[in-house]
Amino acid sequence: MELPGMQKLTHALVCLITATALATPLKVTDAQRLGDLRLGLESAQLTPLLGKPSKEGKPLEEGATGLTVKDQTFKKQGVVITLSREKKARVWRVERFVVTAPCPWKTPQGIGIGSSDQQVRKAYSQLLDSESQSATQLVVGSIYDGVIFHIKNGKVESIFVGAAAE
Repeated sequence: MELPGMQKLTHALVCLITATALATPLKVTDAQRLGDLRLGLESAQLTPLLGKPSKEGKPLEEGATGLTVKDQTFKKQGVVITLSREKKARVWRVERFVVTAPCPWKTPQGIGIGSSDQQVRKAYSQLLDSESQSATQLVVGSIYDGVIFHIKNGKVESIFVGAAAE
């Protein structure tokens, strides 16, 4: 048995929740994920996602950050990841990554390899860095902590996530 006004109240709550969700502003971190790959993941979490790397670089100290970094390449997946850790830490974490074809993953906004530059502009209109964009690159956030969509012939050719500059 439904109480009088319950249906109206339920409808009002659904409308309020939907309006709140739609009003939530888009953040740079919303673009910093492709599929299940995101910044900060522990290296142990990469194996279920990508398998074993086809190539792994030697650890080296990055002068700008003081972190120890190493690259892992997953050629079949079109993914190169830079892992980092502090000097005495044991855990490696995803510091930055770049994806190219054939990577099928997309951002939560549906942008991936092969998306048009217009789709990127529409999805991230309020977050595009006008000073860093050009005909061949669109930057969401900034080059210091964001996402760089490299464009070729009007389509996304690669996606870089993380800090491209210090």
